[in-house]
Amino acid sequence: MMIAMLMLLAAPGAEQPPSPVPQADEPMKPVTNPGGWVTPADYPPAALRDTLEGVTGFRLTVGPDGLPRRCEIIASSGHEMLDTATCRLLMERARFQTQRDANGVRVGGTYSNRIRWQMPDDYLEQLARSGFQLDTNRPAWPRGAVPDPEMVTLDAGAHYPAKALAERQEGDVVMTLTVDPLGKVVGCAVINTSMVKELDDAACALMRANGKFQPALDSNGKPARSVVPATFNWVLPRADDAAPNPEPPIRKFPMSDAGMIEATVRIGTDGQASDCQYKSAGVGGQMPNPCDSIGGRLRYIPFTDTNGRPVARRITFRTEVKVEDDAAPAAAPAK
Repeated sequence: MMIAMLMLLAAPGAEQPPSPVPQADEPMKPVTNPGGWVTPADYPPAALRDTLEGVTGFRLTVGPDGLPRRCEIIASSGHEMLDTATCRLLMERARFQTQRDANGVRVGGTYSNRIRWQMPDDYLEQLARSGFQLDTNRPAWPRGAVPDPEMVTLDAGAHYPAKALAERQEGDVVMTLTVDPLGKVVGCAVINTSMVKELDDAACALMRANGKFQPALDSNGKPARSVVPATFNWVLPRADDAAPNPEPPIRKFPMSDAGMIEATVRIGTDGQASDCQYKSAGVGGQMPNPCDSIGGRLRYIPFTDTNGRPVARRITFRTEVKVEDDAAPAAAPAK
């Protein structure tokens, strides 16, 4: 049964890698069927579930033995899941007939093409014809915590911090809430501050006191402890006869203090990420830890040297906020 369509697009030719690597005069030719490199059965299950589609452009660096040494994404499908699957499958399955140079020595090269990841319009109908269909009348497990309908009765104005109210301060508090199996909020952590401490503290206090959820369910359908990402928006109360477009409150610029974040991670010869280190100062302390998304057990396409051999690399990236004197002349006030 065809559950998805994947197509190798365009008639490829061999792209020449940079000198001084010797190259054959003829285009590199696949010795296995390119149509079998990525098949409908290879569609990532999560991509099927989320109905992700797109076209991934790739370039393979091929050794003299006809085996791919490296895969690069030169045009993303827009979905990392599909791009990653493309390179993984091509490295496993693509094979080429290499040519000989003027001295009779076999040489490698590069090969570029595109893979179209496309789901058919009648995907669920085709699944049903195979004998399988989803029961939409029953819930899926595991399930995350869901806000209880009573949450709509929360009156933020009644809990507005007095100091923030007096100073006409507003802001958005991004936080994570720990919800127990009874649906009660038992923990709150601010991960992106509103820049007003009183608002941050009040948001967590309000959630602990009045937050109410239908608890998460584990794979057996039983209530379980969970962590819920959420945002609380503090908006100043306004009288019924207030102007429809009141002047916005004056607040502190969100990057008023100098700060820095820095992260380093090691990518081994097998593509394994390890030893991710993170440090921050000033404004960086309000940012989420990037090691949570790039470190851990993730694997990547390994880096290679000029001969196409995998090598280990340490990657470092920094983000910095500077607050400096403005040497430019002041602009005339608007009239």
